[in-house]
Amino acid sequence: MMKRTQRSDVYPRVEKVLEDGTIIAYDKHNQLNTDLNIHTLTDQQQYNVFGGIIIKNTSQHPHTPDYEYLRQKDSELHQTQRKNKWLLVGLVVALLVIGLFLLKSCTNDTDEAIEQVEQNNAEQAELLQQKDSELQEQIKDTQESIASNDTASQSKIDDLKQQIQDLRNDINSKKADQVANQYDDTVDNLQNAENERQNGNSEKMQEQLDRVNSKLDEITQKISDWFNQ
Repeated sequence: MMKRTQRSDVYPRVEKVLEDGTIIAYDKHNQLNTDLNIHTLTDQQQYNVFGGIIIKNTSQHPHTPDYEYLRQKDSELHQTQRKNKWLLVGLVVALLVIGLFLLKSCTNDTDEAIEQVEQNNAEQAELLQQKDSELQEQIKDTQESIASNDTASQSKIDDLKQQIQDLRNDINSKKADQVANQYDDTVDNLQNAENERQNGNSEKMQEQLDRVNSKLDEITQKISDWFNQ
């Protein structure tokens, strides 16, 4: 006979009947007993275990109220267990769906942010290249003005200085600053050439203009390298 140490406030007492007919009950010593089976239960077994008859003989009365009650309670217990199991499964599935949704949402937000940054960088690079091309053309035009002793040369130099500052203001990036710094040096050479022109020093003026040519070639290479990084 198998007994367990659990005890009940009321004994002997039948706790429940399992699907296979096993009776879970507290015996006359208030010990949990699982050795009896509703399908093979005899009065003698009940006297030995319970000290009396607490379940009517089901072989003679297969549908007694006691037996039906126990069967109903056991069925309700199994239904509750199954219901709780499916509720747990549903909860796990719901949590997984919510987790996947949040992960996808975060991933989409990150992708959109990266895409926006890349788009902004591309737009700034395009604008910077456009500004670079415009500055190069104006520098060459200013060179020609100085070489031809044009009195409008100084105003062109002043205009170049303003455009270089506008470049910094319009494109807030490290590359824009690098390009602007390169052109600052070039405009300084133009200003020196203009000063020598006004002083009538043609030879020194030409030296400064030649430096501008070298500087433009250097700037073109540097800018190409920056945009290809």
